[in-house]
Amino acid sequence: FVESHAIHRSAMKFLTGDDTGLIKVVHVEKQKAERFGPRRKGQAVQRLCWAGPAAAPEAALAVAYDSGALELRDPQGNVLSTASTVADVKCLQACSAGLLAVASDGTGSIVAEWGKADAYSGDPLRYAGGPSAEVEQFQLQAPVAHAAVDPSRPSRFAFGGLENDVKIYDLERKEVVWTAKNVREDSLCLRVPVKVTTLGWATKMCPSRSLITCGTGDGKVRVYDANAQRRPLFELLIGYLVGTGTGGYTGTMDDTKRPQLCSKVAQIRGNDWGLLIADTLGIIREYDLRNLPKSQAATVPPGRKAHLKLANKELPFRRGYKGTMGAIRDIDVHPSGDAMAAVGLGRFAYVFPTKGKQMLSKVYLKQKLNCVLMSSEAMVKPKEEEKTTQEEGEEEHPEEDALVEGGAPETEAAEDEVEEGFSDDEAEMEKNAAEMGGEGARRKRKKQGSDAVQSAMAPRQAAKKTKKSKSK
Repeated sequence: FVESHAIHRSAMKFLTGDDTGLIKVVHVEKQKAERFGPRRKGQAVQRLCWAGPAAAPEAALAVAYDSGALELRDPQGNVLSTASTVADVKCLQACSAGLLAVASDGTGSIVAEWGKADAYSGDPLRYAGGPSAEVEQFQLQAPVAHAAVDPSRPSRFAFGGLENDVKIYDLERKEVVWTAKNVREDSLCLRVPVKVTTLGWATKMCPSRSLITCGTGDGKVRVYDANAQRRPLFELLIGYLVGTGTGGYTGTMDDTKRPQLCSKVAQIRGNDWGLLIADTLGIIREYDLRNLPKSQAATVPPGRKAHLKLANKELPFRRGYKGTMGAIRDIDVHPSGDAMAAVGLGRFAYVFPTKGKQMLSKVYLKQKLNCVLMSSEAMVKPKEEEKTTQEEGEEEHPEEDALVEGGAPETEAAEDEVEEGFSDDEAEMEKNAAEMGGEGARRKRKKQGSDAVQSAMAPRQAAKKTKKSKSK
């Protein structure tokens, strides 16, 4: 019992960044938050990521601020090193060359000293690169709304934005190696606008294909295979036939094409893979990715009913997450795949289980939240389960129950003491029975009295009826 109790003592926690520049560590079980550093005016925290080496990725935390300032902190919140890049960072992730930061104007920055595995020996200061780290910059096509590093090949990343279709940049070759092509014209022969808002890689699920998921600003999800073709395999319209959201302010079905702000491709429920995506209305949806390894390019142009139905089959809707409020700005999944955290403009941080429907935690953090990062600590065992386990352990040793305080054996004649202000169970039951008996007698007497009154009034009512019939 003691060993299993110790296993569940590591509490789940996650980190958030808000508009005032605060970094908060939220403990899920306690529903309490600890913050790092003071508030900074005009220094909103835009991105968070683990920047430790491969042996201990959570040994250091990288922070990107709205002004372009980059910081490397230890788990206690102390600043180890600083760097600077362009303002409005849209991506902050670890890559093969170090730490990658991509700004909205297309400026890419690499901090090579942060997160080097070969220089790590247990002390974060040894791989921090000193108080001020050097930054290597390169230019991408702008604007950039989001970028994502390939988890299977950290030497490349995908990026895109408004009228800037998805592209893959190789850090080793230092050039764009693949460019997506827009879908065909719609039924009115009009060009379909490109509105890339969020990107994700599904290469860990299927290493033989370069699968990219792309959320758009007009409520769609495009799936690309960079190894097969430039155009998307299919285009899913969110809310078509299934997964329709409900407006929180109207309570009715919402058929507006909402921009998708954030997404996450993660392994959920064991070996299952899913796409979590959230919009400006605060609706979080989960789609099943099990069909993507065998998906082929659709022959019907996007926008047709046949294409939309095919997309629903290739990317089926699995479930939604209820209870959120306000636009969701960021989503992160626990490494085990058992929990998901979401933050946004509603100032609440939500934690949902991926296997159940009931929300695990909902913490109010006072400021508008921009990003979230989950730690690898597991969920603490619920107290009810611990109590049940403890009772089972006590039943296995009944001889210990025979001893009371002081070491004397408990006698059979000993009775439970009744504290002052609380009644004994037997006395309370007798009192309730007496009250119920008295109430029943009163009801019986009341009924007998009403019967007597009705019998006394019967001759008068009969005489009145006879008098009315004679007058007629």
